[in-house]
Amino acid sequence: MSLDPSSFPRSNSPASSDSSLTRSRLRGKEEPLKKDKNYRRYASTVERALSLFDTALQEWADYISFLSRLLKALQSHPGDMPIVPHKQLVAKRLSQCLNPSLPSGVHQKALEPEGLSHDLPLYLPGIAPTLTFASLTVRPLFLSLVETYICNLEPWAIRPALKAILLALLPGLEEETSDDFDPTMRLVNKFRDIASKMDTYKQEAETSPSGHYFWQCLFLASITSPSRRSGVLAYLNRYLPKLGITDRRPSKSDVNNAKDLPHDISVAADSVILPEPGLLIRCFATGLADEQVLVQRNFLDLLVTHIPLSSPILQARITKDDLQRLIVAAVGVVSRRDMSLNRRLWAWLLGPEPPNDRPSFEARNSISDNTTQPVPDAQEISQSEYFSRFGLTPLVNGLLAMIDKDTEVPSEKTRPFRVSLSLMDRWEVGGYIVPEVFLPIMRSVQAFESKAPKIHFEEVFRSASSFFDGVESGVIFSELLHLIDWKPKDLATGHEKVLKNLELAHFILENFNVREEDMVLAHVPLLTLSTIIKLSELSPEKNPKLDQERLRAVSTGLSRVMTSLTGLLSERAFTKKSDTHKADGSYSDVPGSQILSRIHAFYEQSKQSLDPQPLPFAPKPLGELIISNAYEQAIEALDGPGDATQMQERISLLIIMLKKLPKTKILRDRRLYFALCNRVRAGQVETSTASFAAISSIASAITSMYFIHSPGYYITYEDVSDLIPALVNRLWQYLSPLNPKFHVEAVRSLWHLHSVSWTDHLVEAAITSLMVDVPNGHRQSSSAEQAGRYFVLWSHSHHGTYELPPKHLHNVPQLGISYQSSMLERPLFIVLDLLNQGVNEASQVVHRWLEDLSSIHK
Repeated sequence: MSLDPSSFPRSNSPASSDSSLTRSRLRGKEEPLKKDKNYRRYASTVERALSLFDTALQEWADYISFLSRLLKALQSHPGDMPIVPHKQLVAKRLSQCLNPSLPSGVHQKALEPEGLSHDLPLYLPGIAPTLTFASLTVRPLFLSLVETYICNLEPWAIRPALKAILLALLPGLEEETSDDFDPTMRLVNKFRDIASKMDTYKQEAETSPSGHYFWQCLFLASITSPSRRSGVLAYLNRYLPKLGITDRRPSKSDVNNAKDLPHDISVAADSVILPEPGLLIRCFATGLADEQVLVQRNFLDLLVTHIPLSSPILQARITKDDLQRLIVAAVGVVSRRDMSLNRRLWAWLLGPEPPNDRPSFEARNSISDNTTQPVPDAQEISQSEYFSRFGLTPLVNGLLAMIDKDTEVPSEKTRPFRVSLSLMDRWEVGGYIVPEVFLPIMRSVQAFESKAPKIHFEEVFRSASSFFDGVESGVIFSELLHLIDWKPKDLATGHEKVLKNLELAHFILENFNVREEDMVLAHVPLLTLSTIIKLSELSPEKNPKLDQERLRAVSTGLSRVMTSLTGLLSERAFTKKSDTHKADGSYSDVPGSQILSRIHAFYEQSKQSLDPQPLPFAPKPLGELIISNAYEQAIEALDGPGDATQMQERISLLIIMLKKLPKTKILRDRRLYFALCNRVRAGQVETSTASFAAISSIASAITSMYFIHSPGYYITYEDVSDLIPALVNRLWQYLSPLNPKFHVEAVRSLWHLHSVSWTDHLVEAAITSLMVDVPNGHRQSSSAEQAGRYFVLWSHSHHGTYELPPKHLHNVPQLGISYQSSMLERPLFIVLDLLNQGVNEASQVVHRWLEDLSSIHK
């Protein structure tokens, strides 16, 4: 083991302390004496004694012999020369003789003082670690040395070494039952008295009893030396002044005068917070983050008994950053999952228990509003109000700072998630915290996914999912509602924020567990209705001054959210009985803004009360509202000049709602049918992508509507039959061999229409009519162009699955053959008739087609 005293690190003194003595100052008294013959003889004797350390030390007894020779050499100094030659080397050898591996006899011999105390900067680093390893026989000698020689030094000599002296003494305070505890405590207090003579913060006529500098050094010792915190705690438990009222929570009048300090508290506080209170806060913050549970527990005890959260010192005398640092460090103990730590944390965050020890659930009348009834000024505030007044803001700010910290280390990223989850154990705290941190946590996870490795993201996501599952459903969907309910000025000033909110809502719905029973039955329908109402606000007619690209981008984002929600809708949510609504009122005439306000009010009331709140709409009227709004938007899209994509989205949304929700009579007014007719029959026939999207979506919509619940419930067979010829006419144009990109969807749409009217061959009749009619109205043989369209229909019908009949018709006898032939048979005969026209372009086209058919045996 190395005997070099440099292995013991030297700690820093407070920033306000005087600088240490320099080497030049130590050598200043020796230089003039080197010319004196007596001094040179004395120095030579000491040098010879020191040389024995390198040559004659084999056993531990040799160390005692060396120390005796050195002591004898030092005692031979001339009477007029109280100087130690080679004092740096002497200090080094003495500290090496205090090595823990040597027996206590060597330690005792090394601690025998002989006029060496005035060179404190040289000798203190060597003897400072003694109490950490000294035996029971050595400890009293060390304490006697410190008390006899170091305590009697001038304050200017002790000041730069006070922190090191305290670090040397604190190990003696770790065991309260040891024989050295009281002498060590007495010695520490003696240095505190000495430090009161050093204070320069206030120059007063009388000596200050506070010892500001002593407290600074003690706090620094705890901050920089975790191994000394047990000793610091022993001292703080006895002498740290109480900085607030700890036996009761403040009354209303106390809260109103929170910054008024009682005189006794003010005087006691000055001793520990002047000239700068940051050291006190950092002392507790580092102690609360200690690796030992016992140390954390004792620091929490000190907070509860000496520094309550309502303390005027914390609320008025320290900076906001320091209070935030302290509270974040305190709540960090929840990661230990130790009940003893958590009990102390709740006691500090919520204040003392009520005097009558009433159960907490009796006080849960409201989380955020405890002023609904007159309360006398003398009555204590509730625990939830205590936390909201004194700890909520710094704790929220601290958690948000942790969430926003840019790190890719999963353990660091998930720390605020785990802390927030643990804080939900107490409703008085979690009820305030969760709404503030929920969306920031979700944004943090969303951003982390794009920049972190997959394995790191999975770890972070697991922690975020645990947090999400612990949050109440009402809070989750309240925040989702705020994400999709933008303000008009948000679109006017810039849509980037709106798009980010919509992306986050979609991320939450797609990745987290939103399929709990209460979510599906209560909250998903409300959010679906809100989303549909917001969709109606994006029409160009209602936003004439906004850029169309901006509206389209927002509409796309909101449609993605709606797609996620429709997958969560269940018919059970609209058929369950409601105990809170006696009658199903009609809300068909209620504006969308009022509906949104009513839903917002429901979630705000749910946050403020622990009792379940009645839903803003009964299940059946809620379903009617959803279908009604989707119905109006579909009609508006069909009648308006909007693009085909928007029309397709609105019609698809209506179809999904009709499938998911119970039967309704809203469509009985046939307004949708008339809108479909006008859209199909209006305008010139063109083969653009937008036009095809509109026609194919209409064909799919009327087919789907016909089969929902029961055939003909939402649109009659007669109405479908009336639309089929016009739709087939438009779809037939897209089967031209010159437009291959439309072929698959056009054929699919024709088969959809055929699935409704196959028994009456309506699609087959329409196709036959198109093949034999020409623009001038005279009937003649079909042209090669019409044959080419039929070849496309034939090819895609036999290579796809479009020729299969609907599921509810599968039991009809001989259905398969008749269903397929009922659309392709007569047009096929017309095509084959072209072979009888002699050699021309049409017959040659048909002949080549027949040769290429794989189904014909050659």
